Amino acid sequence: MAQEEKQKKEKKKPNVLVIIIVIMSFIIMVGSVAMVFIATDIKISDIMAKFQKHEEFVMPMESYVVNLRTEGKGTTYLKANLSLLYTNEEHAAVLTNKTSQLRDVIIHDLMEYTPQDLLKEGGLAGAKVKIKASINAALGEDVVAEVYFTEFLVQ
Repeated sequence: MAQEEKQKKEKKKPNVLVIIIVIMSFIIMVGSVAMVFIATDIKISDIMAKFQKHEEFVMPMESYVVNLRTEGKGTTYLKANLSLLYTNEEHAAVLTNKTSQLRDVIIHDLMEYTPQDLLKEGGLAGAKVKIKASINAALGEDVVAEVYFTEFLVQ
């Protein structure tokens, strides 16, 4: 029996040691995180804001048919449908009220491209960026977050 009691005591010691190591690791980890927050002036609300779900709204635009710039080498047309992504529900009224102005800006931007500009790698992405910047400039504020082509045909 004496040996059984010794074995039980020996078994308890490693368990206590493991618990102490776990607790010390936890304290060191919490302290490290606290030091990072203090040293960088990061607030928990800033971190939580990044994980909050932001609503996104899409406004489909009507179809566009424009002549592309061909420099006298025939006629090439572009037929495209666009949708505009915005994140503030209040901007829906602004976009709806200025639809004609937005169409004019988009048509003007699309007519500046050649077929080769649009069809080369990265050409469509560049057109999206330019259209987004032109729309936001025409509206005087950053309303449109992204431009999507839902139909795209060059003929």
